[in-house]
Amino acid sequence: MVGSRREPPRRWLGRWEASLVRTLSETAGTPLTRYPTPSSLEPRSRAERQRPWLRLAGLAILVKALLVALTLVAYGASPDPLTALGREWNQWDATHYLYLATHGYSATGDARNLIAFFPLYPAVISAVAAIGLPARLAALLVSNVAGVVAAIVLYELARTDGREKAAFRAAAFFLVFPTAYFLMVGYTEALFCALAFGAVLQARRQRWAASGMLGGLAAAARLTGVALLPVIVIEMILARRVLRPVWHAIVPPLLVLLGLATYLMTNALVLGNPLAFVAIQREHWSHSLAAPWVGLASAIHSISWRVPWEKLTVGGGEIAGGIIAYASTTLSWLRLRPSDAAYATVLTAMVTFLPFWLSIPRYLLSLYPLFLLVGRIRNQWIYLGLLGAAFVAQIVFGLAFGRGYWAF
Repeated sequence: MVGSRREPPRRWLGRWEASLVRTLSETAGTPLTRYPTPSSLEPRSRAERQRPWLRLAGLAILVKALLVALTLVAYGASPDPLTALGREWNQWDATHYLYLATHGYSATGDARNLIAFFPLYPAVISAVAAIGLPARLAALLVSNVAGVVAAIVLYELARTDGREKAAFRAAAFFLVFPTAYFLMVGYTEALFCALAFGAVLQARRQRWAASGMLGGLAAAARLTGVALLPVIVIEMILARRVLRPVWHAIVPPLLVLLGLATYLMTNALVLGNPLAFVAIQREHWSHSLAAPWVGLASAIHSISWRVPWEKLTVGGGEIAGGIIAYASTTLSWLRLRPSDAAYATVLTAMVTFLPFWLSIPRYLLSLYPLFLLVGRIRNQWIYLGLLGAAFVAQIVFGLAFGRGYWAF
């Protein structure tokens, strides 16, 4: 066209690049709506924040009180209720943790096989017992306090997605879950859940050092603590704009690995080999790597020959637990954050890639994405039905555990 003048291509490209950079900068400063950040959550007063905590603590006390009362009525309360509970709940792995708390690891005899158990929980029991409590009562105190803390932390974790009602439902279902009686007895479940959930919550809040430290403690409590590694890494990737110092990105994962390293060093100090637990797990505890269908086939076969109670637990319970774990993992990829889905994937693989499925329903307690999903169920009657069924199952399995039956 006569009289028109075209801009030089280089000048036009320069303006386009400047506009693109400005747009990306503005977009990067906008919180993601799908994955809320701490700043995107509505501020609450201290009383409003603590009210759900108190409700969860009250629910936990009610559940515990009922199971304690039924246990004492069924099995006796002599010479006193606390001693009786310590005796009735000192079953299966609880005896091993108490032995480690009072005697430590050993390189000889049957005690050598206890290297399969991680050191943090026995160390905490020993520390609490140092104030003058019997070790059995110290174990119960640690588990019961940590169990309530885990429920409150789970609530706060679920609330980071901005759903208050769903968050409370998730934590309430955690407290009445069929295997939640392990939050009361001398097992590592309560302590691990409190630490693992705390690590995830701190990662959501972009408190990387705290997340790494809690993750390291979780990894010192149980091997499944390494499932927290992808959680922290993915959350750091999503929040990469706040990771200006390089150490922010390096230290948290290293802290998780440091927790695992304490267990490996324990193996080296006691048995002279940091990987000594691998052979012991395989030879004494029937734990080795295998395709998940191998463990599933073993659980199915258990139904055909075991006594009736073990048909339910060793057979049907493990099958149901495996199905729930894989279903939760699949739904996590569809409905939850990538970090939640990664945690569910790693944890599910760790507890099902075994030749013999064992204790999967108990491991589900630490599968926090399961509870996030249940908390999001909108149909009140479906949720209440699950809540009631889970609570009845917890009472049944809890009483069976107190009698010495295998209950995951």
